[in-house]
Amino acid sequence: MNIKRLDPLVAQRIAAGEVIERPASVMRELIDNALDANSKSITASVVEGGLEEITVIDDGDGIAEEDLPLLCESHATSKVSSLDDLYQLSTMGFRGEALYSIAAVSKITIASRYKGASPASITIDNGHKNPVMPGGPDRGTKVSVENLFKEIPARRQFLKRPSTEATMCKNILLEKSLAFPKRSFKFYTDGKLRLDLNATSRKERVLDALATSQNIIPSEMLELHETAARFSLYAVCSSPAIFRSDRSHIKIYINDRPIEDYALVQAVTYGYGELLPGGSFPYCYLFITVDPTLVDFNIHPTKREAKLRNKAEIHHQIVSMIASQIKRTLPRLIKEVQTNLTETEQNLFSSPNTSGFSPSPSYDSSNSQGLGSSSHEKGYSYTHQNKPSDPLWFQKAKEALQENRMETSRRSEEVDIWAEQTQEESFVYLGQAFNLFLIAQKGDELFLVDQHAAHERILFDAVRLRQEVQALMIPVEFEVERDVDAYLQERLDVYLNLGIKLERKEPLEWQLLAIPAMYKSIEKEVVSFIQGHAGDAKEIEKGLYAIVACHAAIKSGDNVDRTTAIELLKKVFALEDPTCPHGRTFVVRLNKDELARAVGRT
Repeated sequence: MNIKRLDPLVAQRIAAGEVIERPASVMRELIDNALDANSKSITASVVEGGLEEITVIDDGDGIAEEDLPLLCESHATSKVSSLDDLYQLSTMGFRGEALYSIAAVSKITIASRYKGASPASITIDNGHKNPVMPGGPDRGTKVSVENLFKEIPARRQFLKRPSTEATMCKNILLEKSLAFPKRSFKFYTDGKLRLDLNATSRKERVLDALATSQNIIPSEMLELHETAARFSLYAVCSSPAIFRSDRSHIKIYINDRPIEDYALVQAVTYGYGELLPGGSFPYCYLFITVDPTLVDFNIHPTKREAKLRNKAEIHHQIVSMIASQIKRTLPRLIKEVQTNLTETEQNLFSSPNTSGFSPSPSYDSSNSQGLGSSSHEKGYSYTHQNKPSDPLWFQKAKEALQENRMETSRRSEEVDIWAEQTQEESFVYLGQAFNLFLIAQKGDELFLVDQHAAHERILFDAVRLRQEVQALMIPVEFEVERDVDAYLQERLDVYLNLGIKLERKEPLEWQLLAIPAMYKSIEKEVVSFIQGHAGDAKEIEKGLYAIVACHAAIKSGDNVDRTTAIELLKKVFALEDPTCPHGRTFVVRLNKDELARAVGRT
């Protein structure tokens, strides 16, 4: 086999494949350049999902005419000049490879005006450079990318529909905008305005971004702050009243750059701890500002990863900030005022039409059930009516409809309901419902208590106080992944402090030698837990205790005798926070006045 140098164009396109995967990749790089140019306003647009054209216009500093020929050269940049600069980055771009890569797989035209000089432009068509030409915008820079991957049809086959690619481009702009709230952003798809974000505060920008796809109550989004020696934290997070079933809205930014880092996402979930039900995750947009000398972004082609020298310290601070600044409130049943009527209700209470006719029901012998798709089929005849007899009929009807609506709400309240309960106040045990809830009355409040979760929490607290260690007659051997193997070697004391004795037989193979007496029947569950965890000591502790408590607790469906129920409720009302070890709130409050209003007594 003969070794030979690749054709420069082939090499260029191979390199481009690492950076430019799809239209959204182009959008990411062009927006980074616009941000680095100190622009105040950025407008982006795509045609046919970006395959036909991608345009980004900014009002930034612009590019000097003499610099245009170097724009699409390999590793040509104004942002880095020495090796030390890589470790003190203050710009979004730094490698000088983005425009070079884009120019290898498309036709790119860059037009710019620099500090009042005459505007100029240059076009590079799939690696073939044209001369600099006069003409361009009055201010800033305009970059147009046409016919992406036209000469690489195989790449186009892996792309999604134009509408999906356009949405990905919009999400990139949205993601970038969160870190730069003082700048305005617009996004167009096939000439239609899809996104318009004005300059605002950081929290408002997060709310504006969420409003594009989520129905979020602004008052349930909280601002958190924390400052340490060489870094600071700022987060816009949801209260415990709002949560999701996935981590998709836990976003991490380091020095204004969106980063994918599971450990830091995990720190956010650890911070919420028991505030959320098991398997639930918050909305959290976390912005970390760290000394540039402590972070390295030059480890991934798309700059989505970073290495932090003080990662453990930041991880701990994130957990501490969230745990200390976000408080739980107890869910209860409350009456909600509905502002939106359903389509059926709108039809029912719609105002009379301009012709002065309004529908009145009549019997239709051809349709005794009153069913059909048209007004005649429904059995409506029309009678003349000049105006409604009561000019306020619509408002009254709407209010009457709202009066009968009740729904369960978990919204946060200004007063912590659970904290208001005095431990000295006696309660009356009323009984058990569905072999699941224990019902108690305390003053003017009814409390429904999930028996399994409540008992689980009581056992959880008891397990933490008792550490009687028992050696196993036959050690349990098990294998682990490399990260867990490394963790156990470094942090074996974490388990030893919990009464669990482990020994390493050989690389990736361990054995369980001793466990607390209360873990006696769940050795397999303990081993399974060890195999899948390599995190914070407190989370290890919580996880293990939760396993023990869950297996020993009263189950849903068990019939609980009165004495046991009363003793359990006494301990529940003595808790500072009514949550099970998995984070689920197991108490719901019903107020006497609210129940009276629900049945129309007040």
